[in-house]
Amino acid sequence: METAEIAMQAGQTGHYVLSTIHTINAVEVITRLRKMGISDYDISSTLATALSQRLIRKICPKCAKKRPFNDREKSIMNKLVSKFGMEFDFTDKFTYEPQGCVYCNHTGFYGRIAAFEILELNEELKDLIADGASSGKIREEALKGQYKPLMVDALQKVLNGVTTLDEANKKLVMFN
Repeated sequence: METAEIAMQAGQTGHYVLSTIHTINAVEVITRLRKMGISDYDISSTLATALSQRLIRKICPKCAKKRPFNDREKSIMNKLVSKFGMEFDFTDKFTYEPQGCVYCNHTGFYGRIAAFEILELNEELKDLIADGASSGKIREEALKGQYKPLMVDALQKVLNGVTTLDEANKKLVMFN
């Protein structure tokens, strides 16, 4: 709590402060700061951006087997993003089956990439925070702007053939 207060004071005096706070997503940073005793006014006047990320394994470029998305994968992905008023176009898009080779140590994956979301606080969001709005209301307002949830970024990486749907689901638990 004391560290959070010091960070807020530094931010209020014009210092650029970077910190880590472990939360499930970027919006929950606000809730966590509130639980640490930081006032809504201080959060709204000091916090500029919150970022949440998960590292997801990338498909091995040497051995991955290219194939079209199946109906199940298309249905799952579109059902998940429909919550945000989106729909994916699978035209000319492919997914990859991990195979395993010497290059990837027979895992089918090589390297990692971050799936992330960025919450940039605009005036509307700052007003909501100052008024004590719930994280749900804040998220709802953020979605009207350029905020893109972590799940959407991960699914776009699946759509672009960077990782698999199962791998993204292991890290984000999006469906059963």
